[in-house]
Amino acid sequence: MSGFRFSFPACVVAGKGRIVADDIFMLRRYAFPDGIRSCEDVLTLFAIHESSPERSPEWTAYFVESLTAYLVHGTEPAGVIDEAKAGWLMRTIAADGAVRSAPELEFLLHAMEVASEVPESLSAFALDQIRLALDPDARGAYHASRPAAEGITAHDLAYVWRVLRGALDRGRLMLSPLETQVLRGIDELAAPSAHHPAWREMMEAIVTPDQPREALRSERWLLSEGRLSVDEGLAA
Repeated sequence: MSGFRFSFPACVVAGKGRIVADDIFMLRRYAFPDGIRSCEDVLTLFAIHESSPERSPEWTAYFVESLTAYLVHGTEPAGVIDEAKAGWLMRTIAADGAVRSAPELEFLLHAMEVASEVPESLSAFALDQIRLALDPDARGAYHASRPAAEGITAHDLAYVWRVLRGALDRGRLMLSPLETQVLRGIDELAAPSAHHPAWREMMEAIVTPDQPREALRSERWLLSEGRLSVDEGLAA
């Protein structure tokens, strides 16, 4: 986002290249006193994030909570992530399918946890971060965060269950064909002996219904391609 023009006090925070707790206090009080309320606010927050390679733990919490509240509850349809919101989220936080930074990955996961409904395209995207981490050309924020291992580890399983926490029903893992396809692709990236024993148990518990999960209502949201535009309002 080079060339983005910040107003005060965002310009002060972005100009330092690092974010500390005092900067977050300044943003809360002066830049976003009512929280993230508009497309322009979202654009500014992402621009600050990208211009600051050094970020305190407090920044991740602020970044994730602020964006999640706006995405899930501050836009229509309120309380859910539909296909349009999911499409914007995936385009915004990823490059070539891989989530770029740890705060953006946490934003993805937290938004999925907060929303009452999430489309299968978004859960499949989240699961695909594991495939990208195990791929010979490994890349992405999830790859950077996981312990080095050829196969699925306990760390990976915890991530999977965070994504699919609502899919378990009486010992069965009720997944869409798309989600199942992603998990099977991951399974094939290493020998069975390289995977954690609980991975095989999980794979054997998968049930794919004959009918795919009904898609959520889709609306245009923020932008049709690339990053959001401050000139684009929410769809009526």
